[in-house]
Formats: sequence, C-alpha cells, structure tokens
Amino acid sequence: MKVMPDIRIKVFPGVYEPSDDSYMLVESIDVKGDERVLDMGCGSGIVALHLAKSGCDVVAVDINDKAVENTMFNAKSNGLKIKCMKSDLFENVDGKFDIITFNPPYLPTEGEDRAWDGGEGGRKVIDRFLRDAWRYLTESGKIYMVMSSLTDVDGIMECYKEIYSFKIMKQKHIFFETIYVFEITRKEM
Repeated sequence: MKVMPDIRIKVFPGVYEPSDDSYMLVESIDVKGDERVLDMGCGSGIVALHLAKSGCDVVAVDINDKAVENTMFNAKSNGLKIKCMKSDLFENVDGKFDIITFNPPYLPTEGEDRAWDGGEGGRKVIDRFLRDAWRYLTESGKIYMVMSSLTDVDGIMECYKEIYSFKIMKQKHIFFETIYVFEITRKEM
C-alpha cells in the first residue's frame, strides 16, 4: 500500500506520533481493498486510515483511551469509517480478520512509555499478541508487524515457529537499530 499524502492527521498529547516504523508498516501491507482488517495498537490511526481509504472494513483498537479518541477524530476529519474501541490486545475483539496490523511496543526497556516499552527483550507485548493472534486470522490471513534489531527477534521466531511463518517485507537502518516489518502467516494446524 502506498502512503497517501492527502490523509491528514492530528496527534493528541499522550499518543504515539507516527514515525518511520509507522510508514514502513503502511508501505508493507499487501491489500486488495475488500479485506476485514484489525489495526492493533492504532495510536493516531495512521495505519487504520490508510486501510479504510483503500476500501477495507477496519476495526482499530488500542489500550490507550487517548489513542482511541485520536483515531476516531482523525477518521471523522478524513471522512473515513472505522470501528474503534479500547482493548488490551484481543480483550474486546470478536471475529476473524484477513489482515492484522501491529506496531507494538518493541524496545527492550522497562518502565518507559507504554507506546514503545517492550519489556525484557522487547517481547512482553509481542508474546501476548502472538499467543492469541492466530485465533483471529482467517485461513489465509496475514499479520503485518514491526520489530527492531533490538528486539529478541530470533527468540520470538523460535518460540512461535510451530504456529507462524515469518517473512521480512521491509527493513530500514535508523540511528542505532534496524527496523523490520514482518509478514506473518499461520501454518497449517
């Protein structure tokens, strides 16, 4: 999917501001335009807005009340329809999706901003997500997720190798790390 310069966003205080990782995620998504999509950790809504404008049926969730409010504001101001709600990962999510997108907290930090604090190895939220994500994917569904060279990527892939296949779609070296966007598909079970 291409980044659409006509999508306008306002970022509310306390909400993750779209950065290189956000736009890499947008550019990595292979979308036909009629898919049912879940944007996990929607933040300002930048990914959800691109998906909705591409014709997808979008559900956007975030644990942060301000992010939910921000995504709804940006959807309305861009004339786009997105179902948006508060959810701690899949807590309030129902149904199956053709695509799930996630720019999780992936940095190996503790006690920082929850938008980027991934805990030890950067895995705390990613592990919780991957344990359940397959249940919400259609048979041919795909997950597009951001991780960093600072994240325990090898450990994550080893831990979930029976459930998922991981493919790097995009990577970019930024400052002290390399950012990756993975396409993750469910293996036959």
